[in-house]
Amino acid sequence: MRELAFTGLIALAFGIGGRYATGHFGWFNAVNLALGGSALLGAALLALRRMGRARAPAFRGVLLRSFGRLGLALLGAVLLERGAALTHLQWDWTFERKYELAEATRGVLQDLCHRIDALLYFDNFDPRIRSTRMLLRTMAGTGCLHFETRRIDDHPEDEDRYGIGSSNTVVVRLRGASGPERWERVERPTEGTLYEALYRLRHRQEGLLWVARGAGEGDLERTGASGYSGLAAALRTEGYKLHQFVSAALTEIPEEVDAVLWIDPERPLRPTALQALERYLEAGGRLVVLLEPGHQTGLETLLARWGLESPDDVVIDPASGPVEEDAPGVDPLVYRYDTRHPLARGLDENRMTFFRGTRGFRLRKPEVGDQIRGIAFASPRSWLTPDVGVLERREAPKPPPDAQRGYHPVVAAGEYRRAKQRKTRIVAFGDSDLASNHFLRTLYNLDLVLNAVHWAADREPAITLRPKSGVSGAMQFPLPLQNTLSAFQSLGLLLPELLLLAGALVWARRRSS
Repeated sequence: MRELAFTGLIALAFGIGGRYATGHFGWFNAVNLALGGSALLGAALLALRRMGRARAPAFRGVLLRSFGRLGLALLGAVLLERGAALTHLQWDWTFERKYELAEATRGVLQDLCHRIDALLYFDNFDPRIRSTRMLLRTMAGTGCLHFETRRIDDHPEDEDRYGIGSSNTVVVRLRGASGPERWERVERPTEGTLYEALYRLRHRQEGLLWVARGAGEGDLERTGASGYSGLAAALRTEGYKLHQFVSAALTEIPEEVDAVLWIDPERPLRPTALQALERYLEAGGRLVVLLEPGHQTGLETLLARWGLESPDDVVIDPASGPVEEDAPGVDPLVYRYDTRHPLARGLDENRMTFFRGTRGFRLRKPEVGDQIRGIAFASPRSWLTPDVGVLERREAPKPPPDAQRGYHPVVAAGEYRRAKQRKTRIVAFGDSDLASNHFLRTLYNLDLVLNAVHWAADREPAITLRPKSGVSGAMQFPLPLQNTLSAFQSLGLLLPELLLLAGALVWARRRSS
């Protein structure tokens, strides 16, 4: 009976804990809950059977002591929970720390401190209010946000003033020393959407970003999976004014442009455009370029002159499995970064990025004093192939006997002193799909791309890790981090559970002997 009880309790703990740790209810949680419930039910039936057989006063005393200990344990658990609630103590055991405020959220709250408040509008019996209220209470715990809840029916004037359309809507208001009140309405409040609203309210210095078009580049206005409208919206939220220019007509880039963004041109660029870009960089310009395997545009030759050589090879990383219908290894899951570089601040083995087919880089210094660094790397098992056709096939590519395995850079950055006024900065990505609408919010792709733009534009204080928009929305298919964990629960959770079960059974049997 004791063994069954211990088995049930441990299984239930891992089933419930796995659900909250990963945000996903999968087979591991279901099996544990079923086994745990069955074991506890069996233990209870055995206990009742023994109670029916035993009528001796001594046995009743044992039962009373057992029930007394159980009652004390439950009372202690209740007191512990109440004490933690009263003192506002929290323990976040989730893998992604999803119940803690992100660095970026804390930063924007500090910038707006004592000038910001939030109104939460609700209808009775709306179950979503509880989680939104907890989130606002956590944000208020920083000391920089005041919030209150308002029942919609009690404030009909606010429905027209703020355009309240449904329950669980938050209005974030900024109080200024002078001028009209500024506010943002958030209809699906999560930490990510509230952060974006706060960021829009924050007084920020506008940056001017020139974006190339006209040679098959990524389309900032296209809303489909292959478009880049999500990136455009994120850049505007981060304070950039976007100016699109036609590369074929480019003859000069003004010095006041903070950075140029070039996303995967599919056709060779005109020499006049490349020459204009070269002059801009020589004068201390900044460039962020996203390449693709199989495309020869002229940007590759320009980058090579600046020490960022990118042969038309494909990085094959056997450490990354198949994604969607692609062959295994052609879509690297990157977890190695040069964390000494500001661009990679906060990224580590637990904050991965996803590349859907990528080129690699070979780095060299064109001049003494130039700083050339790899930023993100494929795993040490990765190798290069000149066969771009592997991206279209489904079978896993096989390495040649002379394959050079190692940490191949898939993102590289260079800083150069060419002009007296400011340093030239270049960031080159071997893949452009990671910034598309389909993959921008996969894992930490958004942070890597936006931080690359911030570093290139010399806005390093803006480099941060942003909050995710929610468990499902923040980390899109095909690689939600929680689902990735679920696939490896047999190693990550099952092994310690088995060890704990074995120890509990040994202890219970020794107590019984």
